[in-house]
Amino acid sequence: MRIRINPLDTLFFRDGKPFARGEDTWADGVFPPYPSVLYGAMRTWFIANHPILAHSQEAIQLSEKIQVNAIYYKTTGGLHLPLPCDMVEVKSELNYVEQNRQQQEKTYPVKKLRLSTAAQAFSSYPLPEILTSGENEVVEQPDGGFIQADHFLQYLEGTLQDVKIRKLKDLAVPEPKIGIGRNDDTRTVEEGQLYRVGMRRANDFQIIADIDFPENQSEAMHRLFRFGAEGKIASFDILQKSIDALDVSGVTLKDYKAFKLYLATPAIFDKGWCPDLSKEEIGIKAELVAAALGKTVHIGGFDMVKWEPKPMLKAVPAGSVYYYRTLEDPETILSKLQGKSVSDHMARQGFGIAYIGNF
Repeated sequence: MRIRINPLDTLFFRDGKPFARGEDTWADGVFPPYPSVLYGAMRTWFIANHPILAHSQEAIQLSEKIQVNAIYYKTTGGLHLPLPCDMVEVKSELNYVEQNRQQQEKTYPVKKLRLSTAAQAFSSYPLPEILTSGENEVVEQPDGGFIQADHFLQYLEGTLQDVKIRKLKDLAVPEPKIGIGRNDDTRTVEEGQLYRVGMRRANDFQIIADIDFPENQSEAMHRLFRFGAEGKIASFDILQKSIDALDVSGVTLKDYKAFKLYLATPAIFDKGWCPDLSKEEIGIKAELVAAALGKTVHIGGFDMVKWEPKPMLKAVPAGSVYYYRTLEDPETILSKLQGKSVSDHMARQGFGIAYIGNF
């Protein structure tokens, strides 16, 4: 089932940093939320809409069968995905006209990096090839970049070079909340309890998700649910298959001996930053020759059954890209990896959703 989530208020999703009222004053968040947040919200919604089972172990076990198959984002420009990490901005002084254009259009130019030998590079980088702009210029990964779906398909086909993207700062505007702790007995404020929460208001941002539920959902079910911290409310619509769909079925691998793996959602690997494609569930023999990764993110949460924090796990962020060379058949690679999860942990929750393309 494909759903479109519409935030009805400001939203806040905690990152992996600890925050204790009275000890810390600034609560940072992440946006968009990690797949585990969406998965947890859908489990809670599912149980709440089955009141007969709501307080039983059966409801909890049934909700564990929910599976997140895809996550992408909708703005006025159409479907978007996190910008691949091998696409960068060129740092340069912009003239007044260009600065004004970017502010008006809220689009930003990026370019694709190219593979090059790492023999002449002095670095701890462990792979045989590197990604470079190929010119004498300074580049950087955009913060919170999103690429439009049609351009993303061109990226997978290997035909995209330069393109304009959108940024999170224009889609989900920061709207911080200032609060102060109160004594539960006297209902008066306590000294040293002032804090700030980094809420965001999604003015032009919706979350699209393909989710399998253990049973068909009724049109009569309530579409409101709590999403994220602070008890904020969001709603969702059930979409038809043809609406807001990302179709990668037409993507083919032109080079028999090479392919690129892109992560649309964060992934948690047993080997740290590198996926294991040779594991039994996948069974692909390939040599990793280059990679473009974002900063490590930390995935935690709170276990409502055990009433304790979940173990903190390190994850490779969405947008990370891996370059492989292989002798495997292209059709085998696509059938085993295209749109599938490669995460070693929490794959059912939507972590590690991968798309395959050309260099």
